[in-house]
Amino acid sequence: MKPYLYKVERRIDYTDKSKYDFILNQSERSQPIPHSYYTKFLRSLSYEDFAYYPNTKNFKEKICEFYNVKTENLFLSDGSDIGIKSIFETFTTCGNIVTSEPSFPMYQVYSYLYDCRYKGIHYDKDTRQLSIDKMLDFVDEDTELIILANPNSPIGDYKTIDEIKPLLNTGIPVLIDEAYIEFSDKESFIKYIDDYPNLIVTRTFSKAFGAAGCRVGMTFSNSHYIENISKFRQMYEISGVSMKYCEFLLDNYHIVEKYINDVVEERKKVLTLMKNFSILNSEANWIHFNTHDDNLKTKQILDKHKVLVKYCKIHPHGERENWCRMTIQPGLSEQEFFKELLNVG
Repeated sequence: MKPYLYKVERRIDYTDKSKYDFILNQSERSQPIPHSYYTKFLRSLSYEDFAYYPNTKNFKEKICEFYNVKTENLFLSDGSDIGIKSIFETFTTCGNIVTSEPSFPMYQVYSYLYDCRYKGIHYDKDTRQLSIDKMLDFVDEDTELIILANPNSPIGDYKTIDEIKPLLNTGIPVLIDEAYIEFSDKESFIKYIDDYPNLIVTRTFSKAFGAAGCRVGMTFSNSHYIENISKFRQMYEISGVSMKYCEFLLDNYHIVEKYINDVVEERKKVLTLMKNFSILNSEANWIHFNTHDDNLKTKQILDKHKVLVKYCKIHPHGERENWCRMTIQPGLSEQEFFKELLNVG
């Protein structure tokens, strides 16, 4: 066995979500799509979707048409996290990885799995911003991959292409993880993959598309990168049923678009109503908030109403340990538990 694997610690989340009335902990779409469309999709399923290996050709072409790229610019994977794993397999040889801290935990996990040195760059103590110059200070001749979630998780901030250019100008592969970009009014970096040969962008059907259970992710880059990343693809990237549902969402994107717009508007409304709370807004579909008692009463209220959320310390320099991360869903502010929360702040 590889000796360095002993330092890797993995946890499995067996939370039974059926025991909760509101699922707001993992940025999933808990509001169902219109019943008529869901019924239409179910009726489209056939025995062959379950019995045969999937042919992803048409699906890939539809994705590329949607994102205005060529098929040789796309790598399809079982969730964007597997796309990220394939990028590690392609580009790392036990060098170091530079990213922000905190960020998506799997960056660190994959660094350890491939025996790379993980360099997580903390947000500035005073400005609470991530300094690209500081990230550059940690880039050296052993750096094999630079990663930046954009918008980031859990902080939720966004960096422009002009801010990212110094990282791209290093020539080192730069992965921009855009899992939450649809909830932002900022531009996607997919449009720049022809301009920067070391740029890689990952996207997912899990968040804005509301298909987390399907496990479908996309990686976009130049054809040379994609050709080599694709050497690590699974025999069949995704299941036939997952492919069919995600294709259905592309064909009916107005459903997705309405959900995105409703979430963004609800996020604005929630922020206005929670003006007495300590709030960390985001360019994504969640917010973090805290109270004078470090969310002790918050937890009591949410537990009483069977609301599943996530508690964490979001900033390495912050004093509060119990920030509540709550996924924003349309109509959230009309719920009784939310109205009760407003009396706490």
